[in-house]
Amino acid sequence: MKYIDIHTHRLPEKEQGNVVRFLNLIVGQSHASDYPSHLPFSAGIHPWYIEGDGRAQLEALWEVARQPEVWMIGEAGLDKTRPDLPFQQTLFEEQALMAEELRKPLVIHGVKCWAELTEIRRRLRPTSAWVIHGFRGKSPQARQLLQEGFFLSFGEIYHDASLQAAYPHRFFLETDESTLSVPTLYLRASKALSLPLAEVAKQAEMNLESIISY
Repeated sequence: MKYIDIHTHRLPEKEQGNVVRFLNLIVGQSHASDYPSHLPFSAGIHPWYIEGDGRAQLEALWEVARQPEVWMIGEAGLDKTRPDLPFQQTLFEEQALMAEELRKPLVIHGVKCWAELTEIRRRLRPTSAWVIHGFRGKSPQARQLLQEGFFLSFGEIYHDASLQAAYPHRFFLETDESTLSVPTLYLRASKALSLPLAEVAKQAEMNLESIISY
């Protein structure tokens, strides 16, 4: 049985052979050489860490995003708790178009900006998967986003009803910054879903296969 951790900033002290982790590289904060070469990862420009006009970061992202170890673009996103939302949106759309061109999923950081993300998705009409990471919203919001075609990834904190809405075909689990183990997250999810642990883990693995060949 494999456990998919779709988004993490942490590596355990000891690797677990049954866990597939997607480390996140934030352009401007870390480099591909900082990551173990045998692990897949995502790479993107986080809205908290935009430098200047972001052009140099976009160029750097293009260089790293073409590497086979980079399975996903992001976390890109919009965050209304940070200044200059229109500028954030410009860089987000650039990364969304990059993901589309490279045929790689887009991992999204979203805070209080669901309407804006939905408008962009409707306008760009991407064929690559868009995964909102660390979703904590309630089930009505989850259902709206699912209807728009988003995938939802759940970390340590979430509403059970939102996870239930996304299961089976549009959910993922992640550790992000959490110190909880990946198997612990899956065990908690299996209880929330009232399903066997192995079934939940297998479904997440199938969902990953579906978005990589989206």
